[in-house]
Amino acid sequence: MKLRILFGLALICLMSSVASAQSIYVDYDHSLDFSQFHTYAWGQQPNPNQIRNPFLAQEAQTQINAQLQSKGLQLVQESQNPDLIVIASGGMKTQISYNAWGTGGWRWGGGMGTITPEQSVIGTLVVDLYDTKAKQMAWRGTGQGTLNESKSEKNRQLVAKAVSKMFQKYPYPPNNK
Repeated sequence: MKLRILFGLALICLMSSVASAQSIYVDYDHSLDFSQFHTYAWGQQPNPNQIRNPFLAQEAQTQINAQLQSKGLQLVQESQNPDLIVIASGGMKTQISYNAWGTGGWRWGGGMGTITPEQSVIGTLVVDLYDTKAKQMAWRGTGQGTLNESKSEKNRQLVAKAVSKMFQKYPYPPNNK
């Protein structure tokens, strides 16, 4: 019986860590030579999917700038004909999950159980880099994770971590791992 309880607790811990994990997806045009890109600018066109939270938007922009500059790119104004245009988009959705817990009654019925709804907010960050000469998307990074509604500092850390993970997969300079 103790073994079943320990196994159940271990399974719950494993599932909760998977549920709070951050997922990152990156794709890019593999035919492009990313060494040709030296400058970038933030897109100034209206973005209907812009990040609504101003603090998270600022954190995303700061982290993206730091990552691009660490790759050797220089920030310029859009009027200076940059090689890349950067667009950051974001969204949030509320997700409800249900946790069920029960005891006893595996032969003849009986026992007790409860179902508890849990609400969480899933945040998505999308970073697009457009090749201005070819007029097409060059690179896209997407990150998704559960936001903390009561601790904004944790959300800023989540954005910083997502951007860092995205740009680990930026194709230039090549990773020497």
